[in-house]
Amino acid sequence: MESKEPSYYSILPAPVRYDKRLTPNAKILFAEITSLTNQLGFCYATNRYFENLYKVSTQSINFWLKQLEEFGYIERHLYRDKGTKEILNRYITIFDKPIQVNFNRPIQDIFKDNNKLLNNKPNPLCI
Repeated sequence: MESKEPSYYSILPAPVRYDKRLTPNAKILFAEITSLTNQLGFCYATNRYFENLYKVSTQSINFWLKQLEEFGYIERHLYRDKGTKEILNRYITIFDKPIQVNFNRPIQDIFKDNNKLLNNKPNPLCI
């Protein structure tokens, strides 16, 4: 990454802003990731870039990224060298809202309202 600061706007959506599980700095890092994502659709900044930008340690950046990933706000994609397993590239993608899936709920319940019986009722306002 270049050493200049990005000039893109950042987004801090309400689910991230009000998530009490995240530290304030993790929220700021999320906003930074959104600003870097605006350019290409993903963020390719290294931990060192974030360390220099915020003047913090590697451990801090790793902790904030781990929080954001653990709670479903970002996903990190690592590409490694097949021979040495060295990380060649890392890309971060963001989610507007964390994925919240209820795996114990049968699929029939999820799509219960989307059937022909409910959709074919006449609308009294249109008659």
